[in-house]
Amino acid sequence: MPREYIAAAGPGLERPGFFERETHRPTEAFGAVLHAFSTYDSKHTPDGVPFARGINSFQLYSDGTRWWIVTIFWDAETSDKPIRAKYLSR
Repeated sequence: MPREYIAAAGPGLERPGFFERETHRPTEAFGAVLHAFSTYDSKHTPDGVPFARGINSFQLYSDGTRWWIVTIFWDAETSDKPIRAKYLSR
């Protein structure tokens, strides 16, 4: 699947440039399970103006030695679906 994603999305990200940075990350854990909401912004250049924001959602599992990413999915912010203040940097 990663190869297919790279083939489909790569050229469209490489031409204009794509830089994503995490701006905020609240986490909640219970035992060996951890959930992280990772707010991000996307830019065409490292110092550019963000053209998009959203939240990545990570679910992780600890085997006692390390954390494993079980799933990740994301959703982008839109004018009718703004990111709530509690998920923005403070």
